[in-house]
Amino acid sequence: MYLWVVLATFLAALAAYILPLRGDMASVVDAPIAQAMMMKMVVKHKAGLEYMKRNAWPYSCASGNNTFCQSHNTVDYVPGILTDNDVADYMPFGFVNDANYTNEIRCLYLRITNGVPIYSQAIDCNTSSNESEVLRALLTYGPIPEHWLVVNGDIVKPSGDLTTAMRKHFGFNQMAGYVVHINGSKYIRNFEGTDFLIPPQFTSMGSNCDNQACFAYVTWR
Repeated sequence: MYLWVVLATFLAALAAYILPLRGDMASVVDAPIAQAMMMKMVVKHKAGLEYMKRNAWPYSCASGNNTFCQSHNTVDYVPGILTDNDVADYMPFGFVNDANYTNEIRCLYLRITNGVPIYSQAIDCNTSSNESEVLRALLTYGPIPEHWLVVNGDIVKPSGDLTTAMRKHFGFNQMAGYVVHINGSKYIRNFEGTDFLIPPQFTSMGSNCDNQACFAYVTWR
């Protein structure tokens, strides 16, 4: 019996050495790696959303401010970049907080002019204007490694494996994908090819995504 086990093991090893690899082996290996890399951004984004949730009614109340505690639409955070310490307590167990990705909160007013969305900076995250309720949004962005890019002249876009990973994780109408530049503005292009404007008030992007390909993910609260 032992001899048959040894012989079977030898024949299996020999077959693995002689037979050609699957034609799609690179895809079989790369697709899960692409999804794991993309999940670093997703996890950090979710941690930022949890930070916003835990610093809003009813979880957080400004000290001694009963009006705040009674309002269902009041938050206790301010616009700006979230530090790694801000979101550290909201990262899932076992996940590393990847410093390559940045979380930024903005509180904005929105008006539609000739079908075009126009954003302006809100006074703070709790004060509505005469024209609009205050809108709160979280942007997470970070670089896409060169290995996962396809370059065709001046056009740079994610590889098919990365697009497949986005398709598996995000809905067709989610503001999640890669950054493109159109007429001087930045947009998120998702796996369906739909473009979503990134409000220019997200100042931390600056030129960070001008000269490199970036992931980006926006959620409105």
